[in-house]
Amino acid sequence: MKLFVINLDRQEGRLRRMAEMFDAMGLQFTRVSAVDGRQLSEETIKRWCGGASFGEVRPGATACFLSHRGCWQRIIDEALPYAAIFEDDLHLGDDAAALFANGDWVPEEADIVKVETMRQPTRLDKTLIAAPGRRKLYRLAGKHIGAGGYVVTRKGAEKLLKMSETFADPVDHFLFNPELPFASSLVTFQLSPAICMQDFFLKEPAAIVGLGSDLHHERSQDRLSRAEKLWREAKRPFARFYGFLHRKVSTLLTDKQWVVVEFR
Repeated sequence: MKLFVINLDRQEGRLRRMAEMFDAMGLQFTRVSAVDGRQLSEETIKRWCGGASFGEVRPGATACFLSHRGCWQRIIDEALPYAAIFEDDLHLGDDAAALFANGDWVPEEADIVKVETMRQPTRLDKTLIAAPGRRKLYRLAGKHIGAGGYVVTRKGAEKLLKMSETFADPVDHFLFNPELPFASSLVTFQLSPAICMQDFFLKEPAAIVGLGSDLHHERSQDRLSRAEKLWREAKRPFARFYGFLHRKVSTLLTDKQWVVVEFR
């Protein structure tokens, strides 16, 4: 399977780290030069972006989307049956080489297979499909954002390119948030446990290398007022209890399961 790694020209340290990690596992990747939000003109942003569902689409998010879109286009241009797309701030599981040795495990009907986790509750079908080694595949039935690592099939790339001739939301919501019409129209699977996770979201302090997220600062600019923050904190315990109860009942009574996909 061909592996693409998206990397900004000015992030040489990240590229070196990814190369060392991939080399240690016997994996080869093709670097894709990322679109740099610092160099995007206002005209370019307006050409691509419409009205956003999750706040203003800023230069960094626009550039990130265009970088991923460039990978989808390469799948078509190179007539690849599928390819894995990674951002450059990932940690990989130990058996990544075995998983990506080929794509025989990718379901024929799949548009996308998400191989990353955010370790947030999400919904999966209960029907499982075997994958190499210790991992399983399930249809992804709920919101599970993050676009740090996923596999796209050729037919999936064709759909994504057609649906993104203009776009209004960050690429991870576009791909993995079924509240949006684009993600809900895709046939998406989730690998569990996930084979990769972005550094920013790791919970194990000893494993974090401090890469941060290029978009975290940009997204964090959507600040709440003091009153909104107080209201959010006041209702948090009730929301957590309701969410817990809802997930338990839903898992018992439907053909879907609420899970936290682990990274291993």
